[in-house]
Amino acid sequence: MKSSIRKFLLINLLLAITITTTLTAIGNYYLDEQDIKEHLDTLMAVSALSYEALLGDDVHERPLAEIQSSLNRIPQKIKNQYKNSFLNDLPPQNYINKFDFQVWSNNGKLLLHSLDPLEITSPPKIDGFSDLRVGSELWRIFTTYNDKAEIRTILAEHYDTRNELGHSIAQDDMYIMLLTFPLSGLLIWIIIGRGLRSLDRVAKEVANRAPTNLEPVNLEEVPEEIKPVIDELNKLFHRLDEGFEREKRFASDAAHELRTPLAALKAQAQVALNTTDLEEKNLALKKLIASVNRSAHIVQQLLTMSRLVPEASRINDIDKVNLPKVAREVLALLAPSALEKQIELEFTHDANITNFFGNSTAIGILIRNLVDNAIRYCKEHGAVLVRVYQQKDHIVLEVHDNGPGIPSELRSRVFERFFRVLGNKSPGSGLGLAIVRQVTELHGGKIELDSPEKGTGLIVRIFFPIHPKPSKS
Repeated sequence: MKSSIRKFLLINLLLAITITTTLTAIGNYYLDEQDIKEHLDTLMAVSALSYEALLGDDVHERPLAEIQSSLNRIPQKIKNQYKNSFLNDLPPQNYINKFDFQVWSNNGKLLLHSLDPLEITSPPKIDGFSDLRVGSELWRIFTTYNDKAEIRTILAEHYDTRNELGHSIAQDDMYIMLLTFPLSGLLIWIIIGRGLRSLDRVAKEVANRAPTNLEPVNLEEVPEEIKPVIDELNKLFHRLDEGFEREKRFASDAAHELRTPLAALKAQAQVALNTTDLEEKNLALKKLIASVNRSAHIVQQLLTMSRLVPEASRINDIDKVNLPKVAREVLALLAPSALEKQIELEFTHDANITNFFGNSTAIGILIRNLVDNAIRYCKEHGAVLVRVYQQKDHIVLEVHDNGPGIPSELRSRVFERFFRVLGNKSPGSGLGLAIVRQVTELHGGKIELDSPEKGTGLIVRIFFPIHPKPSKS
C-alpha cells in the first residue's frame, strides 16, 4: 500500500483536532456547569433579597391582593415582550414554569406567590441555599427571613433549567465544531500542499535532469526539515560522480597502458610465427612472456587502485594492524624476486610496537608496492632495508634501497598516476606510489621521501597515526 504524506498529515491532524476539541468540549461542559451554577445562585440570592427589600417591613399593610394580581400577569407580559422582540422564536413559557416565588408569613400563611406555586405546606426554616424535592422534581431553593415583617421569602429554580442550559451550550459547541471540520480539513489540505510544494519542485528538478547531470541540488529555497535529505542526496550525487569518474578513468587508463604491451605481444607473436630460426623463436617467446607479465601487472595495479575507492573518507573493515607481522608476511612473498636479482632483504623492528587501527589488506598492498619498487630499482647485489619503529604517536614504516633514487625536484610528482622518471628502464606501470599514497591517506597518515646521507638510493617513510578505534557510522 502506497503511503502519502499529505493524507497522513490530513487524517492525523483532523484526528488530533477531533480529540483535543472533544476533550476541550467535555472540560468546558463541566466548567460551564460550575459557572452556570454560581451565576444562577447569585441571581437567585440578589432577586430574593430584592423582593424582600421591595416588600418592606410593612408588607401586612400593603394591598397583597393587587400585588398578587400583578404577579399572576407576569407570564403573559413576558410572552408579549418576546413576541415584539427578535427573541420571538424562543418558548419562554418553558422557562417561566421552572421559576417560583413565594412569600410566607410567620404563622405559615402563603401571602404572595408565582402563577403556579410549588405545592409545599411550609417554607424551609433554614436561610440561604438548599435543595428541595417536590414530588419527582428537584428544585434549587434560596430562603431569606425578615425579622421585622416576620415574613419568609422563597425563590426556587428547577434543576432542569440549569441542566438544559449546560446541554444547550455543549450542543452549540458541538454544532460549531462539526461545521468548522470541513473548513479545517480544507485549510490543512491547502497548507500541507504549500508545505510539500518544495518537495515537488525538488522531485521535478531531479526527474528532469540528464543522466549525466550529477550537480548538487540547490538548497537555498529548501525548507529546513528536508535539507538533511537533500544534503544526503547531494552527497550521493557526489559519490556517484566520483565513482563514474573513477570507472571512466580506469577504462581510459587500461586502454592507454595496455595498448603498448598488446602491440608488443602481437609483434612478438608474429616474429615467433614467421621465423624458422629456433633461437630467434625462443627469444620472441621470452619477450612475449615478459609482455604478458607486464600486462598482468598493469591490470593488477589498476584493479587495486579501483578497489581502494579513492573518494572514500575512511577505509572499511577496520581492525588492529600488527605492522611488523604484516611486513614480515609481505617480505616472505617478495623474497623470490629479491633472490632472482641477488638483492638482500633485511627487516628490523622495535620491540613492543603498538598496534594501530586500519585495514591489514590495504597495508599489505602498500608494503608490497614499496618493497617491489625498491627491488625493481635496486641494482643486482643491492640491499633493501625495511624498518618498523614507533615515534611518539605514530608507527613508522621505512623502506630504504640503494637504487638510483629520485631527484628532489621530481619527488612531488612521483605519486601521480603513471608518472615515471625519464630514463628509467625498470619495468613498471607508474601506479605503485599512487597506490601507496591512496592507502596512506585513507589511514590518515603521511609520506616522506628522503635520501640517505651517504651513497645513492631512496628512503620512503610512512607515518601511521595511533588512533582509537573509529565508531561505526
